[in-house]
Amino acid sequence: MRLASIGKWLTLGGLVVLALSVTPTGEFSEAHEAWWSTRWQWLQRALRQDHAAPAATINPLLLYLGMFLSVGGLALAWQRDHGASTARAVQQRARPEAPTRRVFIGGLPFTTSRDELRQLFEAYGVVEHVHLMTDWETGRSRGFAFVTMADAHEARAAMAGLNGIALGGRTVTVSEAREREGPRLRQERRLRE
Repeated sequence: MRLASIGKWLTLGGLVVLALSVTPTGEFSEAHEAWWSTRWQWLQRALRQDHAAPAATINPLLLYLGMFLSVGGLALAWQRDHGASTARAVQQRARPEAPTRRVFIGGLPFTTSRDELRQLFEAYGVVEHVHLMTDWETGRSRGFAFVTMADAHEARAAMAGLNGIALGGRTVTVSEAREREGPRLRQERRLRE
């Protein structure tokens, strides 16, 4: 279980303990009724500012325990969601990046095939894999692809040599492929910028 989830559960538990710290007195302290029923009825009357709402006693031990759990849980959830992400970003920046062998190609004509891309990139080195993104209904190219080269130096040479060339009447963009980002990674990147 992640720290943020633990913090949220602690906060919820703290709120429950806070609710339990209030004990209504007077007509609501009947022994045959359930404890949650008497608190609920008292809370309804107190929120409506009903004059018939009796006084309540507060158990200080439960009150302080509930406050401690709520504030501690919020701090834990916040630290994990916000504070730790900046520390993780610093660690990622400090780590030297491994040279990438994966290349992104955008702006491809929709008639481009895998074999054409393989031939285009083999002029710069050994091509391990060509992944042409296609529409699942029509089977035609979606206009972008990923090529994995055998060596990072060959990949850089291909990026330098093929970026901006005209292919099938369209200008092709060739760059380093980035890892796919989920919503959390996108949010962390926005916070770093």
